[in-house]
Amino acid sequence: MKIVKQLYTCFIFGEGRSDIKFVTRLIEHPKFGYHTKKWGFNYDNASGSSVQVIARQCHQAILSRNYDLVLCILDVDQLKHLFGKKWEKEKLIIEKKYPGIKFIWQLDNLEDEIKKVLGDISAGKHSLSRLAIQKINKFINSDYWKQILSVIKQEESRLEKSNNKAH
Repeated sequence: MKIVKQLYTCFIFGEGRSDIKFVTRLIEHPKFGYHTKKWGFNYDNASGSSVQVIARQCHQAILSRNYDLVLCILDVDQLKHLFGKKWEKEKLIIEKKYPGIKFIWQLDNLEDEIKKVLGDISAGKHSLSRLAIQKINKFINSDYWKQILSVIKQEESRLEKSNNKAH
């Protein structure tokens, strides 16, 4: 009897090219891969814009595909700026509008997540992202790492329970 390993599919959509490059490097790290060995990943990104537009672009990118999990990584800073104290309400509106997408809301933005791990480094967005990729080992077990991994593991658990019920 041959045992076939279940492989789940995950689509990760980021705000911009440097954001998705960093997330790709994080997820492809061998220690992250150890926890996600049942998963295959595809990536794409917007070219920046409003949170609402990026969420819509993510949704459009998956319309003709069937993924087990869709992650959309978004910055909270723009919501805070546009909606002030009501930013959390707007966040919920976006989540309800796209129920098939799991949103990863970054602290404020990716730069703040990076600085939280590497320290308060004064560098531009692209330089900071390149530095983070070079120092990717520092992100192992960071809050950012755990935030992404926990969503993937929760969905894996749900899928396995669903598959066991079907058999």
